[in-house]
Amino acid sequence: MIIPIHKQSSIEVMHYEAKTLASTLSLISSDAIVTDDDSLVIQYNIKLLQSNKNILDIIFVKKYGTIIKTTATGWSVEDKLNEQYKKLEGATEKFQIFEKENKFHYVYPVLIAGAHWGWLHLDYSLDQYRASLWTIYKSIISLVVALLFATVLVSYYIAKYISKPILELRQKANLIASGDLTQRSMVNRDDEMGELARDFNTMVKQLQITHNQLQNSQKELEKKVVLRTKELQELNAKLDIKIQEAVAQNSQQEQMLIQQSRMAAMGEMIGNIAHQWRQPLNALSLIMQNIYYEYESNELTKEDLEHFIEKGQRLTDNMSKTIDDFRNFFRPNKMIKKFKISESIYSTQELISASYKNNNIELFITIDEDKEIEGYPNEFSQVLLNVLTNAKDALVEKKIYNAKVELASKVYSDTIVITITDNAGGIPQNILPNIFDPYFTTKDKNIGTGIGLYMSKMIIENNMHGKITAVNYNGGAKFIIEIPIRLQKND
Repeated sequence: MIIPIHKQSSIEVMHYEAKTLASTLSLISSDAIVTDDDSLVIQYNIKLLQSNKNILDIIFVKKYGTIIKTTATGWSVEDKLNEQYKKLEGATEKFQIFEKENKFHYVYPVLIAGAHWGWLHLDYSLDQYRASLWTIYKSIISLVVALLFATVLVSYYIAKYISKPILELRQKANLIASGDLTQRSMVNRDDEMGELARDFNTMVKQLQITHNQLQNSQKELEKKVVLRTKELQELNAKLDIKIQEAVAQNSQQEQMLIQQSRMAAMGEMIGNIAHQWRQPLNALSLIMQNIYYEYESNELTKEDLEHFIEKGQRLTDNMSKTIDDFRNFFRPNKMIKKFKISESIYSTQELISASYKNNNIELFITIDEDKEIEGYPNEFSQVLLNVLTNAKDALVEKKIYNAKVELASKVYSDTIVITITDNAGGIPQNILPNIFDPYFTTKDKNIGTGIGLYMSKMIIENNMHGKITAVNYNGGAKFIIEIPIRLQKND
């Protein structure tokens, strides 16, 4: 009962804070539309984000398509909006919690003189929300252990030290959600509940400061909106032209392609993490159920609890190691270094093994000679990941029975040749010459970006002075990567 109440109270506070902030930012955004000057909104948003660390970013989606995203470190014009965010857009406010992304997302419609001009998207971090939940979890675990020794004492402790403060916090949160930001928790203790109460008061104080600032800004903006309303008709006629000019001025450069490629790979990695974590998460769920059932039947002993905790710790340690492996994979290489070809191959295999297994795809690896080469190991691993991921997507899309991918490495004098072959039916001849072109893709626009193979070609040819080609071979596609063992001295 305590956890759902606390969750609901925390969500209500975040909802009210987001609604209060969005109503004022709506006026700021409206002024930007009227004056066609986004600088006021951007400057205000950056200052607001820097003062309130709980807000991750602010996204303004104009009705005519321009998307402006602001973070604490700057702003950018986005090409498209996250599909999950877009589904929340409508005539009324909406919000949703994205647990995997650690976000509370709030959407608010922007209206000017009764006309709809776009939406505001606010992202809040769930760190403080989860930290408070973790505090509750620790308190509950302490209560379970204490129940084994003195039921009467624990009941008294729950009534005096747990339930009452939580109910008070819930009452305060409801009052705050209704608009009374003067409420403060009166719990003054040195335990976890006291720490929770202090965090609650700090959050409300920051919310009150932000609310006051927004009210002052709102009054000023209301005056400006009244003055600018008369100019809307003329500005609307010029809006399409200026939007096109803004988009042209913010065209993507080559460096942005690199970042997009890495982000696309990271998206694939998130899916791989989900595969890697599914089994330990199921095991943790069973452990929690066993604790509950043994507690309900009065069979839970201290030794059993310690055993469950130890087993759960091992599972979480393995999950943490998975995160470290994926994080190290995307750490950029600044300098040329020596590395063994097998290290990159097997580290990439670890990253995609769960995804391949989940789709019933066999991966066969043959290394003729484990040679040490010079180059950029992480970027080379990214090339392997791009090709192996494309092979997996082709096999899944075509529903190939007995799907398999073969990766082979062979040394020829001062060159290493790596081949990656699948049995997905090959690449149509009419598109084979274009697969390494930027933004060329045969996948759905929500799945493929068309830059993975283009960036792979850049990494192999520009950074490692090699060559990458693709041919149809024996009922499938075959990618051939040729790289020198030693780079030139002037590299």
